[in-house]
Amino acid sequence: MDNYIKTMALLEEKIILLLNKLKENHLNIERLVKANEDLINIEHKLKIKITNLENQNHSLVIASNLSGTSENKTLARQKINKIIKEVDICISKLSEVKNEEAL
Repeated sequence: MDNYIKTMALLEEKIILLLNKLKENHLNIERLVKANEDLINIEHKLKIKITNLENQNHSLVIASNLSGTSENKTLARQKINKIIKEVDICISKLSEVKNEEAL
C-alpha cells in the first residue's frame, strides 16, 4: 500500500510538471503568433514602400532621360542608388527579424 501511495504521488508530480510545460508552450505559441503577425505587417509595409520606391525610380529614370544633360543624369543616378540602398537595408532588416523569430 505504501508503494502505491508513493507511485501516485510521483505520478501526480509528473502530471503537474507536464501541465506547467503545456501552459508554458501555450504562452510561447501566443507570443510567436503575435510576432508573426507583426512581421506580416512589417512585410506588407515594406512591400508598399518598395513599390513606391520602384515607381519613384521609374519616374527619375524617365526624367533623367528627358533632361539630356549629364549633370542631371548623374544626380538622378545618385538618387536612384540612394533609394536602392534604402530598400536593400529594409529587406536586410526584415530578413534579420524573421531569422531571429525563427530561432
